[in-house]
Amino acid sequence: MNDNDTLKLLKETDKGVQMAIYSFDQLLDKVDNPALKKLLTESRNDHKRLKNETANLLKAMGSYEEEPPAMAKGMAWMETNWKMGMEYSDRVVADIITKGCDMGAKSLQKYINEYAGCDQAAADTAKKLIVLEEKLSEDLRLYL
Repeated sequence: MNDNDTLKLLKETDKGVQMAIYSFDQLLDKVDNPALKKLLTESRNDHKRLKNETANLLKAMGSYEEEPPAMAKGMAWMETNWKMGMEYSDRVVADIITKGCDMGAKSLQKYINEYAGCDQAAADTAKKLIVLEEKLSEDLRLYL
């Protein structure tokens, strides 16, 4: 086990889960369909639980949570507002979140591969986030 790999993977997992929660916070109030709103709310709650799990693992390593880069948050905000300005609909919300899920799962798998020396708890936590993202992406297909 490599503590450096473990810490790096946990930090990337934490940033990913925070970006997901940020996206939910930006978009939930724009959703009209009650079933879609319920799906996104439940997923947001799942992401918050995973954020707490990740924070606890970071704390156990003597580290702490870090905000995602301001540039990443800014770009997400701009893309969301631009797309919603073009077409304000549940379909667009589903599309934005689906793209975020796909990008997040892909990035996190890359980090799992890159930080292969991490401990099992860090790898399992990252994999949980990937599963959450992939399931949500699949569930959102109904609304595209």
